[in-house]
Amino acid sequence: MTQTKIAYPFEHLETGLTPDQVDVFKSLVREVIENPNHLEEQKRLALTDAAFKTLPYLPVSDDALAALGSGEICLLGEGPAPYHPRYVAPDYEKLLREGSAFFDLAPASDLYEAVTSLLTVYNYSPTSGAPPFIGKLDELLEPFLDGLTDEQARPVLKSFWTLIDRLHPDAFVHSVLGPQGSRAGRLLLAVDREVQTITNMTLRYDPENTPRDFALLAVGNAMQLSKPYFLNHPLHEAEWGEDYIVASCYNIMVLRGGIFTLVRANLGEVAKRFDGTLEDLLENHLPRLAEIQIEIINSRINHLVEEVGWFDQSIFIKEGLLDPEKFTAYAGVVGLNELVNKVMELEGQPDAKLGHAEVANQTALKIISTFKEQLLSHPSPYCRGTDGHVTFHAQVGISEDEGTTPGCRIPAGTEPELYAHLQAAAPIQSLVEGGVSDIFEFDQTAKENPEAILDIIDGAMALGMRDLSLGSTDSEYVRVSGYLVRRCDLENRQEEKLLRHDTSHIAREFFNSQPNTLHRRERQV
Repeated sequence: MTQTKIAYPFEHLETGLTPDQVDVFKSLVREVIENPNHLEEQKRLALTDAAFKTLPYLPVSDDALAALGSGEICLLGEGPAPYHPRYVAPDYEKLLREGSAFFDLAPASDLYEAVTSLLTVYNYSPTSGAPPFIGKLDELLEPFLDGLTDEQARPVLKSFWTLIDRLHPDAFVHSVLGPQGSRAGRLLLAVDREVQTITNMTLRYDPENTPRDFALLAVGNAMQLSKPYFLNHPLHEAEWGEDYIVASCYNIMVLRGGIFTLVRANLGEVAKRFDGTLEDLLENHLPRLAEIQIEIINSRINHLVEEVGWFDQSIFIKEGLLDPEKFTAYAGVVGLNELVNKVMELEGQPDAKLGHAEVANQTALKIISTFKEQLLSHPSPYCRGTDGHVTFHAQVGISEDEGTTPGCRIPAGTEPELYAHLQAAAPIQSLVEGGVSDIFEFDQTAKENPEAILDIIDGAMALGMRDLSLGSTDSEYVRVSGYLVRRCDLENRQEEKLLRHDTSHIAREFFNSQPNTLHRRERQV
């Protein structure tokens, strides 16, 4: 759901709201309740968020407060003091196999009971709003197709997929398919083509083992719906184990685990203030920024675990759907392109741009590898799912990031030709194990040549690409940065119409702040 942001001056972090801020809060509450473009449920969530963000921030150093105030470190709307994890990946297979005493659900014995149990638990996701992960659906539902014909199973799956969208109209809801080519997976792809929702989807793709006809079905969906993502399954399985999943935008984590918090470093903001050499950046600025980022992350984790006691209270923990030993936190990064440009300018090479010049590509690699190394040099004790360290993540960007490129990407509209783009992106993607993607849009003729698209995917993964978002320039569905929006919703939102899909609000804001993102380079096959 869309969140209303509270203006909260950082000079008052320690003391709570001043009288003037109370007046600001009251006016914002009034603005929420009188907003004609929000449904009642959207208003309720916005009011909850507004109240929560009146809390004082957690104690951190003056340097950390300064980084938060300057925007070099960003909390991404999580508020001053989190009371639940940002993302979770419940074990839905355990739910279907054993049932749930708390939710009064018996073990599922058929497809109807399976989808009923899933829809029930989705509704109680212990995160903000909609569930960020709804399961490896083909694996979950395949056993319940025994004894059913496609004609019997498809209406049930269609109703299930429709209800996910209607009950949780949020593009951060994420499902996973593959790498096998199951009957359930084929039916779900067919249903998605028919129903056409913004619910996010990833295919864990193995070029050697995923059946080619199944992968081609997914390519067809991508050209029509801009999903599923194609994720390099062999690479992620080698690093995360077979139980890894994808949630929200493109966030990698372990099944039964989750993400305490996502705190990001905005390298675009760093670039605005940086006036030194590349050596100075690598040896001084990035290590200090990493130290501050970890300090803020750890303060939030400690609050959630020790003060809030979420892991002692959560029914998802008590019923074994989640395991505290499998949690980690994200140290996100955004704006790599802007920092590379600034360094190139200071080095006397202003025309050397990321994706277009080898010196810029190598500079990007040095920045990302150094920053990651520094982040992992600091312990984060409760991140036991990743050996006591945070996980590095390329964050998709938000509407406030005017002039800052999402994650580690080349700016939309300036992309080089396809092979040069893949060669530049693959080494960077290989360093970001917690989630990273690049977006490629093809002209309408690509729909008639899915084999060629799949050959491109195979070649990209051979180079080391982790995750590709594919789409067609004439599709009704647009990949914003890591989530989807319908073009009609963008148009309706511009006209201030009431919208059912919450993420259309933030998509409109994002494209208003970064209009070039709508004009990605059109690829041909």
